[in-house]
Amino acid sequence: MSVSTPLTAQRVSDLVLENRVIRAPYYHKEHDEELQFTDPDRGLQWGADVVPAMLGLFRVEHATREDHPEGWVGFARHWRGATLRIDFDLLTDVDESDPIIVVTAIAGRAGDASIDDDEFGAIEVLAKVPGEDDWAEREKQYQAVRRTDDTDGSPAVSAYIAALPGWKRAVATQFDDLVREELPEVRSAVKYHQPFYGIEGQGWFASFSAFSKHVKLSFISESYLDPEPPSGTGPQRQALDLQESDTLDENQVAAWIRQAAENPGMGW
Repeated sequence: MSVSTPLTAQRVSDLVLENRVIRAPYYHKEHDEELQFTDPDRGLQWGADVVPAMLGLFRVEHATREDHPEGWVGFARHWRGATLRIDFDLLTDVDESDPIIVVTAIAGRAGDASIDDDEFGAIEVLAKVPGEDDWAEREKQYQAVRRTDDTDGSPAVSAYIAALPGWKRAVATQFDDLVREELPEVRSAVKYHQPFYGIEGQGWFASFSAFSKHVKLSFISESYLDPEPPSGTGPQRQALDLQESDTLDENQVAAWIRQAAENPGMGW
């Protein structure tokens, strides 16, 4: 569920340093002729730009857009000569007091002192412009926390699923439910920007990811499953691709989950 409580840049910074931040499955970078970058072909980087900006270098605004009623937006001075706009939601599990930050989009805005935003009008950004040294220090902090690229625990997976649109959320929820029904003690985490499921002390055995037209359910095993899933390039990457019109065969997927969990193919 979404959380609509007072939020400060410091609170965001604390959540980042607690490794409670993920990228939404539909995360995007706005890019058009009005957005100026030092290197337009490269654009903005997820790690190098977004997370350091969340470490005390920006202000926050409560969004009131119809499609973003409980969300937050951050504005940060960008050392490359523009300003970052970071859109994010706060989601929490019913059993967790601390929310997960789910970053949904970033955009670069040219401007030295303030920017004009569609939702908030003129935005005064930080009086002190962070220099390259400031950003480098935040990048070190970020890397120290994210070295394993692992946001652990079911709340992060729940936040990831909640951020999926429509039918993709339904498929992901169905798969997540099946995994937890078959293996109540399963360990879950968001790694490499997708949910993974594993057996403590043995390794990861399944994951899923969302694409523009399909959801991929992946099984990670040291051996081939029986019968073999239709997609994939080897025993450690066997997969089932589901489009909106497809129906998930719960019995078959549950069997693959059990088989893969017996012989996980990816270590911690």
